Amino acid sequence: MVTVAVCGGRRENHSGMEPETYYAKSAGLRVAYQVTGEGPDLVMVPGLTSHLEVQWRDPGYRRFVRSLSSFCRLVRFDKRGTGLSDPVAEPPELDQRVADLRAVMSAAGCRRPVVLGFSDGGPVAVALAAAHRRSVRALILYGTSPRRPPGPVMRQLRAMARQWGQGDSLGMFAPTLAGGLARHDRAVFERASASPAMIRALVESLTVTDVRSCLAGVAVPVLVVHRRSDFVPFAEAELMVGGIRGARLVALEGSDHLPWVGDVSGVLSPIAEFVAEVSGRAGERAAAVPAARMRRPVTGWEALTDAERRVADLVAGGLANREVAERLFLSRYTVETHLKHAFVKLGVSSRAELAALAPRNT
Repeated sequence: MVTVAVCGGRRENHSGMEPETYYAKSAGLRVAYQVTGEGPDLVMVPGLTSHLEVQWRDPGYRRFVRSLSSFCRLVRFDKRGTGLSDPVAEPPELDQRVADLRAVMSAAGCRRPVVLGFSDGGPVAVALAAAHRRSVRALILYGTSPRRPPGPVMRQLRAMARQWGQGDSLGMFAPTLAGGLARHDRAVFERASASPAMIRALVESLTVTDVRSCLAGVAVPVLVVHRRSDFVPFAEAELMVGGIRGARLVALEGSDHLPWVGDVSGVLSPIAEFVAEVSGRAGERAAAVPAARMRRPVTGWEALTDAERRVADLVAGGLANREVAERLFLSRYTVETHLKHAFVKLGVSSRAELAALAPRNT
C-alpha cells in the first residue's frame, strides 16, 4: 500500500496489514518511509539496499519489524536510489544520507529518537550523532564498521555485485538460509531494491566511507551489537566501542549479517532493554516486573510464559481456541488473552504464521 507525496504523514500501523508508505522531501528528492508501533521513537537506518514493501513479504523480516514495534514507534526508510525512494544517478554521499535521515525524522514527527544503524547505515548514524547531538537520544549499531571494508571483504562484495539479481547476496548476508526458495526470494528482493549499476556504485562507495574521526564526537549512549562470525569482522565492533566513550558491546554467536535471521531473540533482547533504559522506562519495568521474570527475553519463543507457551503449542498444532480451552481447563477468554500476548512476543499476526514459526523454535 503506497500513499504518495504525503510529507509529514505519521499514522502508525497497529494491525497485521502492510504499513502505509509515505514520502519525505529531501533536497528536491522523495525518500520513502513507514511507521509502525507505539512508544519511544526508534529510527532504523538501512544497510546497503532495502525495499520497504518487498521486504515486508519476508516472514522473518516482518516478525522482526513487528517485534521492534511491540516496544517502540519504529520508523524505517529506503535511502535515495534504492527501494521505493527516488532513483539517482550516483549513490548518495555521507552528508546527503545524513540530510535524508533528518528529513525522514522530521516528516515522521520523531522527537529525539534512538537511531539504529544497521550495516552500511552505521556510519550514517554515527555521523548524525556527532554533528547533531541534540537531535538523537542514543545510538544502536548492529553489524557495522566505521571504515571501509578490508580487502577480502571488498572482493566478496564486488563479486556479489557482479551477480546482482540472482540471489547470491544471501551467501554473505544470511548464510544459514542460502539455497532453495530463500535464494529465489532474495533474487526478487535484489532486483527490486537496486539496479545492477546502482549496487555496483553503492559497493564502491564503501571504499570512501570512514567515520573514525567522528567517533569521539558521539556524546549519547551507544549500544554495539555484533555477531562474532559476521562477514563484517568482529574487530570492527571493537573499534567502534573503543572510539566512542561509554559504548557497550554485546557479542553474539552466529554468522548471519541480517538481524532478522538466526538468533533473532539474541538481537532483539538487548535492543529492547537499551531502548527502555535510555527512554526512562527501565525503572518502570523493574517496579512492575519481578526480578526473576526480568531475565526472560522480551521477544521470541523463549519470551512466552509457561501458560502462553502451552496455548501457543496447541494452536500451532491446529486446535481451535475452544479446543485449547477444554484441553487446558481454561476459559476461552483466558486462551484468547494468552494467544494475543504470544502473537506480540513472536511478531506474528495469524495462526498460520504461528504454526510456521513453531517448528523452528521447539
